[in-house]
Amino acid sequence: MKKLIVKNQKTSSAIKVRIPKILSLSAFIMAAIFITACNNNENENGDVQSIRQQISEYNQQIVEMSQKVSELERKLEELGEVPQNRIRTPVTVTEITPQPFDHYFKVNASVEAIQEAMISPEINGQIREISVRKGERVRSGQILARLNTSVIENNIAEVKTSLQLAQTVYNRQKSLWEQEIGSEIQYLEARNNYESLQSRLKSLESQLDMAIMRAPFDGVIDEIFAKEGELAMPGSMVMQILNLRNLYINADVSESFLPLIDPSDKVILRFSAYPDYEEEVPVHRMGNVINPENRTFRLQLRINNLEEKFKPNMVATMSIKSYTADDALVVPSILIKQDTQGHYLYVADENDEGDLIAQKVYIERGLSGEGRTMIKSGVKEGDLLINQGHNRINDGALVAISEERSLAKNN
Repeated sequence: MKKLIVKNQKTSSAIKVRIPKILSLSAFIMAAIFITACNNNENENGDVQSIRQQISEYNQQIVEMSQKVSELERKLEELGEVPQNRIRTPVTVTEITPQPFDHYFKVNASVEAIQEAMISPEINGQIREISVRKGERVRSGQILARLNTSVIENNIAEVKTSLQLAQTVYNRQKSLWEQEIGSEIQYLEARNNYESLQSRLKSLESQLDMAIMRAPFDGVIDEIFAKEGELAMPGSMVMQILNLRNLYINADVSESFLPLIDPSDKVILRFSAYPDYEEEVPVHRMGNVINPENRTFRLQLRINNLEEKFKPNMVATMSIKSYTADDALVVPSILIKQDTQGHYLYVADENDEGDLIAQKVYIERGLSGEGRTMIKSGVKEGDLLINQGHNRINDGALVAISEERSLAKNN
């Protein structure tokens, strides 16, 4: 370590300052200002001329210190050691080029099964049998449960017996009437009795069929709410069946976005439960009525769910296109920083000495979406945007490019 001795003319004392092997220009500047300030405390209340003279002296001292620092840095380089402020930070850059840009706004959505039903009987009765279990797959028309139908079955047996007699009487009366034997009223009464019993039998058979609960479509039994022996009536839920192969995705979108949505565009669909899933889905239906309570309209998608991994009432998000540009200057949003003066980026550029430095450029942002931001002003086509390493540099820092690629290709 070398020692620099600076003598104070007024106090005739010596101040020893240790200079490290790797010097910092800012440290010398601060030291010079501190020493001069100690020597000129009596001028703090001076006039404007004396203040300007002090500033001039400080600037002269800064120049002298900078020259000394440069000389010492050259000596360090001759000894094979790179000064600290000459070390280059490795970074990667991407060339800013015009590219297509689409802006999206996001809305929350939920999943709805297209085929979903709550099974209940059509008549009152006691549940005699439940033929399926939770989670069981069923086919359309398959019997799911039966009510106790003993009374109906007895009535059917009674009507069938009466129907046989009525049919015999009717046939005989018909034969006699055709032979012009007997009265017409006897023939008509026999025919009416026979036809009435036929209608009654059909009615009882329909009631018997209504006491049997069948699957309305192919699906899976998700829940069974009743037990065998319990009473059931129309409207009471006995079980739930659904088909997960086809789903609706429903979102309530603010009416303010109505002019921005093109029904022919595709919507980017995502699920929070499946972060890796992303699919472009065409719009299935747009609602024609604005909900007066929340001023929204229904936007609906339809998707195939052959693997059945998506479930009803799951939370989803729709990214809907609201703006598009063919040629825009776009950068990753994560690279944009902010300070008291505004938003800025770091670009790589050469200084007057031919060194590559990080340059702080203030920008005017445009629309943002899907992790990208459109830049209105501040950068131009061909600028080298610093991406990897942008958090380890400051304005004017020396950098070394380790990789360069096109921003359009990168995105």
